[in-house]
Amino acid sequence: MKGISSSIYLYDEVRHGIENYLSSNYKVNASIVKSSVETMEYRLIRFLRNDLCFFVEYPYVDRFYRNSYYNYYSSKNYAYSKDTIRVSIFESGLNENSAFDVEFLRNNYLGFFIIRPTFPHVLGRNVINPIAFQDSNFEICKSTFSITANSLKVSVDGFPHACQDQESISCAETTLWSITEYFSNKYNDYNPVLPSDIHKILSELTYERQMPSKGLQAHQISYALKKVGFGVRVYSKDVFGSEFDNILRIYIESGIPLVCCVRAPGIGHAFNVIGRRSTTQEQFDDIAAIDIRKNGELVLKDLSSANNELVFVDDNFAPYRVGSLESPCIHYNNPQWSNCVITEIIVPLYPKIYMEAGEARKFTIEFLMLSTFAYKNRKLGIRTYLCSSRTYKDYIINLQHLDLDVKKLFLNLPMPKFIWVSEIFDIEDFSENLVEGVILLDATEPKSTHVIGAIIDNVFVRRNMSEDISVSIPFGKISSFNNNLKYYGRD
Repeated sequence: MKGISSSIYLYDEVRHGIENYLSSNYKVNASIVKSSVETMEYRLIRFLRNDLCFFVEYPYVDRFYRNSYYNYYSSKNYAYSKDTIRVSIFESGLNENSAFDVEFLRNNYLGFFIIRPTFPHVLGRNVINPIAFQDSNFEICKSTFSITANSLKVSVDGFPHACQDQESISCAETTLWSITEYFSNKYNDYNPVLPSDIHKILSELTYERQMPSKGLQAHQISYALKKVGFGVRVYSKDVFGSEFDNILRIYIESGIPLVCCVRAPGIGHAFNVIGRRSTTQEQFDDIAAIDIRKNGELVLKDLSSANNELVFVDDNFAPYRVGSLESPCIHYNNPQWSNCVITEIIVPLYPKIYMEAGEARKFTIEFLMLSTFAYKNRKLGIRTYLCSSRTYKDYIINLQHLDLDVKKLFLNLPMPKFIWVSEIFDIEDFSENLVEGVILLDATEPKSTHVIGAIIDNVFVRRNMSEDISVSIPFGKISSFNNNLKYYGRD
């Protein structure tokens, strides 16, 4: 009986090792194997740290590829294999002995990637911890995924990614799959989907065959997300103009991965936006200040206007590529792709979130403008984001230097499942991440400014259709909320 074969490779050896596995287990000529591995090296391996170790296993049953195999590849004349190769990634020190050391495997595991027999586009599903890459100086949405390595149950933090095979799945399908895989793994409200599930959903919209895949339009991506349970919102740059960038950044600050549609002459593409670089002091200083009361009394800098770089998950490259809003495809290093611009974003929201990012930002600024009793002759910054009330109350109760009475006040406030939060800080406190005021808005109220609770200039305010309360209360300064995104920098 032929069993599972496995091998260990260092970074400099892994390309040759993968070539051997492909040549030994699939009936493909050497030139195709070589070009396939070169493509995989260009897309992924060259971005990884060169001190890593790799544990290669064959055969592996990958549910993502098996779905494509049974619904597409098995019907072809050429006999495609249904088995894949799995490559597990470890910190340095993996050898024949440590490969069976349970503590070593769990403490040093950094993720995996699948190699499927869809030559030459063989790189498949993967979840890799950002610290496995040469550049991890960013903050992203992440979830913890369970997997096995050498039969041991292990886990990895990261964002799911897959490369398209250009036949059964295109950029749109991989982008949809990544979003649903992330949410279904992190929250019980959603179920995972596979390529055939996506095609079945979209069969209601199309009048043509769906495979080989020709890609999807923005409205089709939005429709599919809506059908699997999201309250989807689509934003077009043509419609929202200068506010578009602020909206995108607020959703990223909220820890919500987005679908980003980019276009250039002859190019249409989609990928995920999942995080950002930290805003530097220089970038904060460059934010235009707004005199919101038109008398110089209160000047605001909105962090959603900062020009920090974003983190993309693109199925043509390794995950966690970094680029700007102005040049989202700079990682292609291709003159044709350098002209790509973001035309739309598709936001997968929880269905009961009715207030949008732009409205939350607008209401916050209006609230501060009209609260003339507060913040006289001040230069302040604001940071707006969405979060669950449960997560926010957990943050409040864990604040060590917040007055107990203030803590009780916030913890006893009735809140919906999700709230919009705007933090207020003195511009001199930006680098210290200190907050001196907060405004909490009801995310289930799309039109009226239901202030669940706010502390501005040491005054507690609560306003809705039945209450209008203002009470003086000492607040001081607290640490900024940072639970929506995870920082992976090694500095």
